[in-house]
Amino acid sequence: MPNRFRLWVLDVTLEGGEVWLWCKDGEGGLHVVRSDYKPSFYLIPSNGSAGLGELGVEYEEVEAKLMGRRVKALRIRSRIGEVEKLASRIRSRVGGEVYEDDVRESVKFLIERGIKPCGWVEVAGEEAAAEGVRFIEAEEIKPLAHGIPPPLKIMAFNPIYFTDKGTPKPERDPVRLISASTDDGRLETLEGEEREVLTEFIRLVESYDPDIIVGFGSNREQWSYLSQRARLVGVELRVGRMGAEPRTSLHGHVSVRGRLNIDLEDMARDIPELTLGTLEEFIEYIGLERRLEAIEDYEMMEYWEKSPGKVKEYSGQRAEAMLEAFNLLRDFIFNLSELTGMPADYVLTASTGFRVENYLMYLAHREGEIIPKRREVGHASYPGGLVKAPKPGLHRDVAVIDFRSMYPSIMIKYNVSFDTLSLDGENISPAGHRFKKSPEGFLPKALRNLLEERRKIQERLKRLEEESPEARILDARQRAVKLIANAIYGYTGWVGARWYSREVAEATAAWGRKVISESMKKAEQLGMKVIYSDTDSLFLINHRDRIDKLLKWIEHDLQLEAKLEKIYRLIVFTEAKKKYAGITLDGKIEIAGLEAVRGDWSRAARNAQRDVIETLLRTGRVDEAVAAARKHVLKVMRRQLPVKDLVIWKQITRPLSEYAATQPHIVVARRLAEKGWRIQPGDKVGFVVASGSGPLYQRAKPYFEVNPDEVDWDYYLEKQVMAACMRVLEPLGVKEEQLKASETSLTDFF
Repeated sequence: MPNRFRLWVLDVTLEGGEVWLWCKDGEGGLHVVRSDYKPSFYLIPSNGSAGLGELGVEYEEVEAKLMGRRVKALRIRSRIGEVEKLASRIRSRVGGEVYEDDVRESVKFLIERGIKPCGWVEVAGEEAAAEGVRFIEAEEIKPLAHGIPPPLKIMAFNPIYFTDKGTPKPERDPVRLISASTDDGRLETLEGEEREVLTEFIRLVESYDPDIIVGFGSNREQWSYLSQRARLVGVELRVGRMGAEPRTSLHGHVSVRGRLNIDLEDMARDIPELTLGTLEEFIEYIGLERRLEAIEDYEMMEYWEKSPGKVKEYSGQRAEAMLEAFNLLRDFIFNLSELTGMPADYVLTASTGFRVENYLMYLAHREGEIIPKRREVGHASYPGGLVKAPKPGLHRDVAVIDFRSMYPSIMIKYNVSFDTLSLDGENISPAGHRFKKSPEGFLPKALRNLLEERRKIQERLKRLEEESPEARILDARQRAVKLIANAIYGYTGWVGARWYSREVAEATAAWGRKVISESMKKAEQLGMKVIYSDTDSLFLINHRDRIDKLLKWIEHDLQLEAKLEKIYRLIVFTEAKKKYAGITLDGKIEIAGLEAVRGDWSRAARNAQRDVIETLLRTGRVDEAVAAARKHVLKVMRRQLPVKDLVIWKQITRPLSEYAATQPHIVVARRLAEKGWRIQPGDKVGFVVASGSGPLYQRAKPYFEVNPDEVDWDYYLEKQVMAACMRVLEPLGVKEEQLKASETSLTDFF
């Protein structure tokens, strides 16, 4: 009888024709599970199996489904690394349509075996040690139920390199030091001659042997930079297990063999509220109490020459902050990984669409669905959710009704799926598309599984201590489940999706609009007034003693679930949709869509607007809000703001060569590129508007090249600070001239 091991899957790699699962046992010991594997793909031939015999391939005839349609197909086995080549030969020699040849072989292995990264498995096999690693030759691998992760060793690192001209370049600028923080409480800063720094870093990784290496910007820059510098000084950057060097995958993230390479910058870039997406902003956003004093790239050389100790302290603080941030987020990351089936380092790099798709591929295999290919589809727009324009101004005692999982619930209720779409379907959407009532479609089944899992998790959470490890992990899992469930509707309308269906997306949106419209009418019949609606929520006044009736009607007549999400003691709406701010009964201020929470306005404008909002909502007095605005206006008029508060940040979304328009940030980016700065898609460029004549783009300068005497203060007064304040104050009857008044009292005006 083979031995049996209960193991937690850390990562998966392909090694010499085998699949290796890097795993941890319950005590934190490392094991590598080796498994033979022949990846498969499907052929729906045009002339039967004729011609396959000549190619000498291994195949079997199977019945399967493709987009819900029953098909007879040939399932063809290949060797690792040869799938695409064999599929191409078969396509040209035999004819027909080939499927699943474009799914990564390591992903296919996980899907076919039902194995989830960051999940537990039971492995039957014999263990033997080699090269300091305990290998298990797997005879059987069986997935187990979700459980708490084992002890893991974690290291965060932060390298420092800089230049006196533009962006550091690996072919020119050395690594000065590397700080590393480990979860056993150590902080090490390696410095000295570059070859020694890199060698010591490799030794540190090898000796501590972390399961997870955390960085910030490590995928986009740091691993590549360190690897190039290592080669130049004659060192191999062997930081992976069994002496492997980092390598960049096809999907943009860097693989470090046997370890998870977690780049927190991938998470930061998904948060629209962040101005720059820096580590300093990120840790503040997630609620970490640690504060970092940032050193700008262009300041690094000066700091190094005047106070190298300051640079060392800065680097060490960053490494420690990364470790703390990861520990705060690890449960969510692991659960999102296990739910989607993507390794934890890749799931952060992947877009929401690819996360959903990976989840659906697991379900497709279980349901006998062939995974379709991505098709070249032109973008086709369709009406989205119903948004009722707000009633501008200040409102008191406003209740918010939120439809729980509205789009997933609609898709389940009406059996909306690509495989139930039918000309004689009984469920007819307001957009005219028809769907069969039965059998249950592929997408509703996926959604039902997700919503049922979330319901079970929430029931278990009620029985647990709120701060217990199990409760913390389960809460992270239900958030991951909610994220994927709510994204499936949007996924069907994404033209890059394997299961793209404009009809599904359009019909779901149309039913959603109908739900909101009917709910608004019912609310009015019950004596309430709808002052705003936003896709899946209603904002109501005159709601006392009426809310419960509306909720029961939604549950009984619409067969959907809604709840009283919150009550705003005071809320201010602007003229625009999705732009408002309110204060809840417990004193929490929430801001949606306004400049105060947008990263592409100057800090001066954002601070001014936030101050106006908080003053207005906490006091309920317009004159107090105007007084708050005038304080900020006077600071600009008196030129009392530091230049750093005037910087406007804009993101570069594609190569500079593809931009034709003379946008200020593009003009500045091109100037920086000419001076030696590396500017690439994803970077944010900061500029300040200088005084002078000519259009804005001619007066935009890199923020670190501008002194206060050069600033166009009138621009910042009119187009930034006053514009942001008036967004909130204008619907309340305030005029621009009131913000510039010299007297502090506005009693006569009010």
